[in-house]
Amino acid sequence: MSSNFGPHTTAEEAATVLANQIKGKNVLITGASPGSLGAEFARVVAKFGAGLIVITGRSKAKLEQAETAIKSQTPSANIRLLILDLESFAAVRAAADEVLNYPEPLHVLVNNAGIMAVDYRKTIDGYEAQFAVNHLAHFLFTARIFPKLRESNARIVNVSSLAHTYAPIRFNDPGFSNGEKYERWEAYGQSKTANILFSRELARRGVVSFSVHPGTIYTNLAHETPVEEMVKLGLFNEKGEPVDTETITWKTLGQGASTHIVAAFDESIIPQSGSYLVDGNVRDDLAVPHAKDMESAKKLWELSEQFVGEDFPLV
Repeated sequence: MSSNFGPHTTAEEAATVLANQIKGKNVLITGASPGSLGAEFARVVAKFGAGLIVITGRSKAKLEQAETAIKSQTPSANIRLLILDLESFAAVRAAADEVLNYPEPLHVLVNNAGIMAVDYRKTIDGYEAQFAVNHLAHFLFTARIFPKLRESNARIVNVSSLAHTYAPIRFNDPGFSNGEKYERWEAYGQSKTANILFSRELARRGVVSFSVHPGTIYTNLAHETPVEEMVKLGLFNEKGEPVDTETITWKTLGQGASTHIVAAFDESIIPQSGSYLVDGNVRDDLAVPHAKDMESAKKLWELSEQFVGEDFPLV
């Protein structure tokens, strides 16, 4: 990997280094509404000649906006829209069936969509929303489209966060006692730990996979998070504006999406499959012990199969 990648590297700069690996690749990224890391990733890979770019979201109108923005810069971009509602397993299965019918292979899956520190709610399937949307739905979607991914030895990237440090997987009570013991940041941390463990278990089972911390970026992810919660963490001032701290410097959208690019396309890191990336580099030293525990990774896989009601044997 280029030692030149760092916190200020933009997605376009990373893509310039990895241009040969991006050209002609077919990619699917979840969560690509305007102003998101997913939309920035899609814009950049389109500019660098990706073959097919599938962008997903709940709103067709927002996906069309993202498509228009990409094509305004790269008119030849081959964009396909996929409606994917991660709060419903039935909707996830329907979207996956659509993907399985694509005539083209898929080379990269980036599980990027998510919600952060929302008020307690359950999904239609009865699971705490952050765990369900950020992990379970992506687990199910990946499992369902895996036959297509396997055909092309596709790479799977799971977008995590430094917030994984907030909590391990609460195996005895992942749903916070139906909300009675709910703590929004602990729930977010649990879901981000799950993203890392999912990549580790995929790698253990022979699939090239990485998890990433994009950095602290002001995106639409924060829109459902109460401003006072961001103030409490020292990330916003009283006016609701992002502020830098001693330990956190806010990144631009382009800087945030750069690690997505590296995780998705850098061939030099394949021997380190399963690793956690930060600032465009493999940084497993920045993952806390509960996000490195392979017994937890295996246990989470089995719990996820149980919750979605399907086995994911990978063979």
